[in-house]
Amino acid sequence: MDLLKSDVELIDIELIKTAMQTKLEEVLASYSRFLKTGIVDIPLILDNSTNVLLSGYAAFHALELLSAKRVPALKVDINHVKIQPTPSNMEITKDIIIHAGVNGPKLPPNSFRLKLEPFKIKVPLKDLMAHVEKSKNVLKVFDSTLELLYENWPTPLVKLKSFSKANQSVWAKLESYNPFSNSIKDRVGWSMIVEAMRSGTLKKALYEATSTNTGIALTSIANILGIKSKLFIPEAIQKASDIYLDVLGADVVRLPVGLTVEALDKVDAEAKAHDAMHLNQFENDANFKVHLKYTAREIDEQLESLKLKPTCIIGGLGTSGHMSAISFYFKSKYGDSVKVVGVQPAPNEVIPGIRRVETGMKWYHMVRFDEVVDVTQSEAIEGAIKIARNEGLLIGLSAGAVVSAFQKIAKKPGVYVLIFPDSGYKYAEQFGEYLSIRH
Repeated sequence: MDLLKSDVELIDIELIKTAMQTKLEEVLASYSRFLKTGIVDIPLILDNSTNVLLSGYAAFHALELLSAKRVPALKVDINHVKIQPTPSNMEITKDIIIHAGVNGPKLPPNSFRLKLEPFKIKVPLKDLMAHVEKSKNVLKVFDSTLELLYENWPTPLVKLKSFSKANQSVWAKLESYNPFSNSIKDRVGWSMIVEAMRSGTLKKALYEATSTNTGIALTSIANILGIKSKLFIPEAIQKASDIYLDVLGADVVRLPVGLTVEALDKVDAEAKAHDAMHLNQFENDANFKVHLKYTAREIDEQLESLKLKPTCIIGGLGTSGHMSAISFYFKSKYGDSVKVVGVQPAPNEVIPGIRRVETGMKWYHMVRFDEVVDVTQSEAIEGAIKIARNEGLLIGLSAGAVVSAFQKIAKKPGVYVLIFPDSGYKYAEQFGEYLSIRH
């Protein structure tokens, strides 16, 4: 059938139904292209009676991650187009595709493709975004505590006056403003649960390995949804975590492991044995995607509102979710003019929330980091103390490590953004031990 560019229309993205899963790598290629060029160059092809997506899966999910409200689409009658299963020996009928899109479950990635002559379009990305008047003074009223999380974004970006100079401005992204764990992990917990709900895989109990923040975030959101949680925490993590989680009603198991990631096999086995869901923040792409869709773009838009572009962004590496997404976003849009620096504990050092790259990080290896800086626990605590005594903010140890890394590398003029993942209130034990030795 003949398809005309003039038939392309802009459709509300919420109306589109997807029939198959999509590989993250394919989505990121489209995401990067759209972000870099500011142009959406291919239309989505939809079935005209059901709005089931027939072609353009990578583009659709890329636009979803870019927070597009509308998408360029062409509607066709599925009975008048040719569908090719991939691989060709699969049994994929048009009825199966429509059923998967309307009722689920979704088909595996690349299960089928539309046999159509492709053509290019040229739709500005900005035309697909929602135009919202933004004000510095917005009344904060929310319909629910869950809405308090995602409707309260962006989290603040604040200038650190004591670190800034005439030719160097330093900004901190304050993730402690998230309401549940007072950390960046609220975004991750929310995103993983939402994706599980959308896919129909969410169960009545969640099991997770955590060093504290993800556990608090998941338990808080699970409580709102009426779901139980059981958390597995390394022995070395501060004991105060048990109190917070007990107040929230989570079951807590301490494991004789040094790193949270070392508990994954145990958690996986326990979840399977008790018909619970192991969301697994270390492998779940919802972790990476929430930062690509929100955190990274927030930083960009906040700086753009000041007519600034970052020279360097510095953040800690734990699961690698937020810094990998930030790297992918800024490298896609600005190339290597933006330097991205990861922070890890020095060898044989323990800093809650971050770990060394060689312990294995899923998304770190999908993106580019310009440098990774080693920091000791003492340096991290000193960094947190410096912020407290000069800026009045009590930040966590991984944020203190970011401050220390900044002090080590920030030799050139420019705009520096430091990612502060959480506040310092959970780390009284570490602060107390350090200060008792100093005094």
